[in-house]
Amino acid sequence: MDKKIEKFCEKVGLGIAISIILIVILFFNINEVAFGEIILYDTLPNYKINEDVKDIFKKDEYIMVSNIEDSNIEEIGDIEIIGLDDISYEHEKTDEEVKKSTQINSNNIDIKKLENLDYLRQEFYIIDATTGMSKDYFDVNKFINTDLKIEKSEDEPKVLIFHTHPHEMFKDSNVNDINEGIVGVGARLANILEEDYGIKTLHITDSSFDMLNGSLQRNGAYERMEPVIQKVLEENPSIELVIDLHRDGVSENTHLVENINGKPTAKLMFFNGISRIMENGKLNNISNLPNPYIPINLALSFNMQKAAMEKYPGFTRKIYIKPYRYSLHLKPKTMLVEAGAQTNTKQEMYNAMEILADLINDVIFS
Repeated sequence: MDKKIEKFCEKVGLGIAISIILIVILFFNINEVAFGEIILYDTLPNYKINEDVKDIFKKDEYIMVSNIEDSNIEEIGDIEIIGLDDISYEHEKTDEEVKKSTQINSNNIDIKKLENLDYLRQEFYIIDATTGMSKDYFDVNKFINTDLKIEKSEDEPKVLIFHTHPHEMFKDSNVNDINEGIVGVGARLANILEEDYGIKTLHITDSSFDMLNGSLQRNGAYERMEPVIQKVLEENPSIELVIDLHRDGVSENTHLVENINGKPTAKLMFFNGISRIMENGKLNNISNLPNPYIPINLALSFNMQKAAMEKYPGFTRKIYIKPYRYSLHLKPKTMLVEAGAQTNTKQEMYNAMEILADLINDVIFS
């Protein structure tokens, strides 16, 4: 009896050993495993793997993906980015970065000169080092000729305002009151659009997007936001303009303010993600963050910036361009706006909403 048990144990042990060896062999013979491409799985619950991506291994809260194909297209390639829209989005700007973004000459709106890509970049844009500009996306004549007009309505909502990061606060905010931060600023913008311009506006005050398990968690906010906002858009098909309203993060010594109409007014920055990233000196499409509306997104921010430079010099900073997609794929006319920063006061922010509402009316609804 003991010998039978002994033989049985030997067989079980041998089977376990063989299984371990097979697993090790399999693991170390995977081609091109992207060991460096690791993300927190819980920040991307709806992540979809491209058909070209094989060999997916999930371990605890991490996911590793191997065999990522980088198509060798002559000018703009395609690449899978194992990550999410929040990557590299939130960082405190250095004083030099902020200074560069505010160096705007409102007298330099010469459309002929702006046809030159480098000149256009110098006058209108801050291009993050992780991405780049190309003529197919940054064509000033296409921007100007893009139809952005929307008919006003006091019956059905035409504008949607929401906040992917609703817990962003200001210098004099009560941090325990969500309405004293960016959510309250969004409420002010919605009120002005409706009362002063007759534009029916829907404001979403959901404060859960940048929270996870009861704690503040910016990573994954865009993924938590999307199903909620998509449902709102499905239920309100009349909405044509979507605004994701944020505030920026700067050093505590920086104060983004301009005197406009005799009022201290927080400066604004239009922000675009173009789903393109620079890899090994080549600009690649991020194929798992598709956005068919990028040309209209860019035309919208350009025309808003141009109108601001002409009517309210000093109000805006240069348009900031980064990779990834953020919330800009929700509708063709979607804006991501960085209003002020944590060093601004609530009143400076409220004053800024008066100017932003006027520009929205001029560019889109007039």
